[in-house]
Amino acid sequence: MGKNVLNFVERIKGQDVAFVLSATLLTAIVDVLYYAIHDGDCVKSFLILGANYMMALGMYLLLRLADLAHLGRVIKWFFGLVISFYFSTLVFCWYCFGNPMDKVIIALIAGTNKEETHEFFQTYITPSLLVLYCLTVLLVFGLFIWLTSRQYRKPTGRLLKGLGLCVLVGCCCLGFSFYTLPGRIEGLLRTEQKDLSDYLHHPEMKEIRDSHPDIIMIVIGESFSRSHSSLYGYDKPTNPRLSLLRDSGQLITFQKVTAADTHTSEAFKHFMTTFRHDSPDEDWFRYLTLPEALHASGYHTAWFSNQAKTGWYDNVTTSFANLCDTVHFTSVTGEGEQDSRPDGIVLKCLKNYMQSVGQERRQAVFVHLMGQHVNFQQRYPANFARFKEKHYASCQESQREDFATYDNATLYNDHIVAGIFETLKGKNAIAVYFPDHGLDFYESSPDYCSHANTSKQASVEAALKIPFVIYTTESYRSTHPAVMSQLQQMSQRPFNTEDLPDLLLSVAGYQVVR
Repeated sequence: MGKNVLNFVERIKGQDVAFVLSATLLTAIVDVLYYAIHDGDCVKSFLILGANYMMALGMYLLLRLADLAHLGRVIKWFFGLVISFYFSTLVFCWYCFGNPMDKVIIALIAGTNKEETHEFFQTYITPSLLVLYCLTVLLVFGLFIWLTSRQYRKPTGRLLKGLGLCVLVGCCCLGFSFYTLPGRIEGLLRTEQKDLSDYLHHPEMKEIRDSHPDIIMIVIGESFSRSHSSLYGYDKPTNPRLSLLRDSGQLITFQKVTAADTHTSEAFKHFMTTFRHDSPDEDWFRYLTLPEALHASGYHTAWFSNQAKTGWYDNVTTSFANLCDTVHFTSVTGEGEQDSRPDGIVLKCLKNYMQSVGQERRQAVFVHLMGQHVNFQQRYPANFARFKEKHYASCQESQREDFATYDNATLYNDHIVAGIFETLKGKNAIAVYFPDHGLDFYESSPDYCSHANTSKQASVEAALKIPFVIYTTESYRSTHPAVMSQLQQMSQRPFNTEDLPDLLLSVAGYQVVR
């Protein structure tokens, strides 16, 4: 045992330690340049530089301990596979999104449900790209094994081997990846998988108006770009039913609306709580939630969703749903539902609920739709396939199918949202409809149609432009003329969906005292 310890100490001395430190130098430089140029934070750069060295030493010591346990080859191959897969994933992310695998991309996958994740991979991982990905993994893994296994003669051979490994590790962003990726995942787990009932505020509400709506309905869509809404001047009649409601004075259309964020999880954190982009505390879950505020105002809260109750244990939207008194998901993982469910299923459930509720309690009802989430052709039944590729002759041929299927999904969404509003007829009720975010629908690039590419400002701006409408019943309009006048004025001013809690509490006739 003593001899083994001496051999171990001997092997981590001198050139070996120098080699490990040199092997991280290139990646450390990459980190310094990235944070210094991109963020302008040189101090942060050098802190990460030091962390990379500590990480490298830790990995080296682990390899040496594995040698003592006669597991050196297994551990080495394991690290080689991890490096190979991660390098290939980085190439994929840079190619598709113009970004490394950062928090936005992880949140896009982790903060959604099983179906959307499946569709995300269907959309981006084409067969040819999958083959290229696998070949890249094999190439990098082969290079890693060759460089770490072949014996070289001193001193030129060792220098060649050292330079080769330095380039390999640098290209794989080993220091950057292994230091930051676990922290990003841990941050997501820490902040996104929360039981919000542990952070209740028990607010005291002040009545600011004598009359209150009996029903407040919040309809949340998905991936609806304002540029494809005929309510906002789009040349295809994608919103015929909502346009009729607007023309008859039942619908107020807000003209200058931006989404709180370009991705579902982040957007929900803002418009479902009092958390703001300029809030001093970054822990969104510590802020007052909209369901709790409405409940404290005397409203029975209900949540109906056509998004699956899945994700990483407890995704952001489900966390808010679980705060409500009544919760209904049309799909729960493991129950064998169809992979694609048009939103008509949630409309049917909502109609049954609205017919069954009594008049003794006021209702605040949240409805979360699948909307126009990719894949677009799965979002509507066959009888809503009104738009065809031939209707988009002015578009590039590669874009025409997306235009047709997206506009069909938007047309069906119009039918569903108008049907939801119809459930409120004859009641003292008000409803808002808006999507969580829009899409970059070939607006920043002729070959890009998806969630915002956060590395391109034009893409972000396109995905932030969304529709926002308020529906009111005849009973509500007659009993709340002052509020109607305020809403009409607000509709012409800039509005961000993170201000939704303030708007709805004002509509309800309450404000938070503490």
